[in-house]
Amino acid sequence: MLKQDTFAVDGPADSPQTANFGQPKTQSLTPFASSWLLADGEFGGEAVPLTAVDIATALAEEVHEGHLDVGAMLPSERELCVRFGVGRSTIREAIRHLETMRLVELRKGFRPRVAYPTLTQLLGSISAASRLFFRGTEGGAHMEQARLFLETSLVRHAAQSASAAQIGKMVAAIERADRAINDLPAFRSADVEFHRALAEVPGNPIFVALHDAFVGGLMMARPGPSDIASHNRRSNDEHKGVVQAIMAHDADAAVAILTKHLTRNYAIYVNHVLAPVRDSDQSAEV
Repeated sequence: MLKQDTFAVDGPADSPQTANFGQPKTQSLTPFASSWLLADGEFGGEAVPLTAVDIATALAEEVHEGHLDVGAMLPSERELCVRFGVGRSTIREAIRHLETMRLVELRKGFRPRVAYPTLTQLLGSISAASRLFFRGTEGGAHMEQARLFLETSLVRHAAQSASAAQIGKMVAAIERADRAINDLPAFRSADVEFHRALAEVPGNPIFVALHDAFVGGLMMARPGPSDIASHNRRSNDEHKGVVQAIMAHDADAAVAILTKHLTRNYAIYVNHVLAPVRDSDQSAEV
């Protein structure tokens, strides 16, 4: 508990303003607990008005601490206005901040309901915000390097620890890809499924969330190859080689095949970017 003499305050030692200065009304001492957020004039003088970010942070803290249960409705706008000493527009903006943080769900005609985000949702929000960065060739190269580090570690672990059911999931994705060799969207969907199965092997939700947020979108956004069938067949053959190495518990072979697979696919993308523009593709403007 903070000592009263920690703060130097003008005025008599026994005045109401100094007796409670700096002390919360509850035992919660978190910086953004509601007891620290004072409405105008609570201790005399004029307090700085709270912003929507301040209020959203205070409410988020109460969700994290369990004071607001998942599934419960937030207090009404009127109650929040009185509590924080602000107008409805500020409260509505604070609730929009909470929605961005995935801490509330909004439904028309109902009060906001407390939610708790999954890892995939959190990283998905980051992924959406970072698309401009990853859209460029340099940003894409950073993402490809990060993916290579992640997936080669995953495949090494899979060669040591993957269960029969986990291997079966990879094989099922390969079979779906074989049936979609000439169908680029369907093939890519099966391709993403194969790499997601690798991410699931350690049983760590962070790896799966990273795949869902970044890797899947990266794979689906690439331009199509010039010879779709040939490219897809070679890519799926490499998936088969990865699974064969995993089944043989040969981690080095699995890493080598996957490294070749990932670097070759990225090289195809780079060569597509660097290919000369044909006269028919050029703009009339010079």
